[in-house]
Amino acid sequence: MTDPNLYRLGSITRSKQTINLEFWFPKAPLILLSGVILLFHILFSCPVKAQVSSIEPASTDVKYLPILRVGEKVPPEFWEIKHLLFENGQTREITLKEFKGKLLILDFWSITCSICLKHQNEISHFKEKYKDRLAVVMVNPLKSYDNLSILQEKIEEPFFKSFGITKSNFTSIVEDEYLQSLFPSKGYPQYVWINSAGYVQLITFRNLLDRNYSSPYID
Repeated sequence: MTDPNLYRLGSITRSKQTINLEFWFPKAPLILLSGVILLFHILFSCPVKAQVSSIEPASTDVKYLPILRVGEKVPPEFWEIKHLLFENGQTREITLKEFKGKLLILDFWSITCSICLKHQNEISHFKEKYKDRLAVVMVNPLKSYDNLSILQEKIEEPFFKSFGITKSNFTSIVEDEYLQSLFPSKGYPQYVWINSAGYVQLITFRNLLDRNYSSPYID
């Protein structure tokens, strides 16, 4: 048999847990009471959702760029971002859009990397031979602690000339942040191959555009 005191105890407990709106708002109309309940719900039930939805980082901000890996497609803005190009001793702005549809190789390098410069003679051979289908773009990132003024000074020195490089025959993107953020590296050279469909095909430290190399590329 059920104890009737249990019902009384449950009733008392529920009554203590219920907000007594008549005590707080004895003369408030029903619509005002409904508004107060809704306000309580918004303030105490959904604070996290409101904070998260307000965060919208810009996709081209290098701090928020995703690292691209082999098999992934470069984003649309990859072809539209402006870069500073050092060419024949002068500078101008370019985008990579002119290379879209070709096999594009990004050749990341630094001024102190002798092997980066040594490879340019062989790379130039393939650039000329397959100029309708292949583009190789040198990229000198700020991460290497190089900049335009340093390059303009160093390119006149014997170190560059020993590789047949002068300011009148040298071309490179300089002071790069965007491309290095997409393809970070811990050393140079780094070669990023992007196929004609815009997919990252290969990332390697070895220059494969060399007539003296043959598979399996054992030194």
